[in-house]
Amino acid sequence: MRMRYSTLASASVLAVLLAACSDIPDPVGPIPSGALPRVSPQGGLSQWFATASPVVLAMPGAVFADHDEAGNRLVFGAEHAAAANGIRAAAARMGIPESAFEVRVVAPIHQLATLRDRIRPTVGGIQIHFFQFLCTLGFNADVGGQRSFITNSHCTQRQGGVEDTEYFQPLSTVDGTVIAVEVDDPEYFRGTSGCPRGRICRFSDASRALYNGTTPSAQGVLARTSGPNNGSLEITGSFNVTSQSTETEFDNGTEVNKIGRTTGWTQGDVVASCATVNVAQTNITQLCQTLVQGASRIVGAGDSGSPVFLHKGGPNVELIGILWGGSASGQLLVFSPFANIIRELGPINATQ
Repeated sequence: MRMRYSTLASASVLAVLLAACSDIPDPVGPIPSGALPRVSPQGGLSQWFATASPVVLAMPGAVFADHDEAGNRLVFGAEHAAAANGIRAAAARMGIPESAFEVRVVAPIHQLATLRDRIRPTVGGIQIHFFQFLCTLGFNADVGGQRSFITNSHCTQRQGGVEDTEYFQPLSTVDGTVIAVEVDDPEYFRGTSGCPRGRICRFSDASRALYNGTTPSAQGVLARTSGPNNGSLEITGSFNVTSQSTETEFDNGTEVNKIGRTTGWTQGDVVASCATVNVAQTNITQLCQTLVQGASRIVGAGDSGSPVFLHKGGPNVELIGILWGGSASGQLLVFSPFANIIRELGPINATQ
């Protein structure tokens, strides 16, 4: 379920704006009356709005301008009282009567980050780029004292075996820094541990990448969008990984969640546990995997590597695995249990 990447995709990637500031700017100074257009008393709200809106929005601290037809007045938003006073003064100088407008102090409006934007420190559930493909960063972890992240084995240049795959976030065309390099990806085996004849097998579709020394990462943190199964990719908060599962089997009907760069936060119910799963159009079989069914689309190309978790209430979650596949309809996903990841990659601490 990794996604092929084209350089054309980079044009649609928006930079993350982090222009939050706690300091209040200097008060807006007097505006020379000659610098402002005058409005005709007979013009009415529509003309007043057309004249005043571009003037107000060019002022420091202005947030929005609105012609409120229902309230029969103009409404302007300002970041703080000083900006509000400046807007009132400007409106008066333009000849707009005080009864015809209102100025409200409101929070500034920022462009929201999405799962496909540049996120620092990195967290689980966001987009990563390698070679010609896009996947999802599963989760950050401490592995033997090494600051790492876990994603899929098939989110490397070759599934199984280490080829020193280099990772970028979100895209090499947005940020050319190599954030991490693949260091652990066990080879697939054959002929033992229940592996079917003629096929190669593993217990997890998982690999580990080692961070470079300059890319910050947040261990035990997953990106959170506004809600499950609503299609949103905007990051509105975070989940805290407070525990990690040691189970390989989950009761049918258990509600599980995932967060991924393509379909965001989705959830469904376990329908099969510790199942042997053949990967379509390959000779690969994944042993002891979990299948999850949703009422609607819960997975798509590029979601490979998504962290899978149980929601424990509030921001707290229990990490239970990593997603690697799904059906063509997107209503069925498959994940490798966390216990199987540890079985193949060794002891992992992914909690806060």
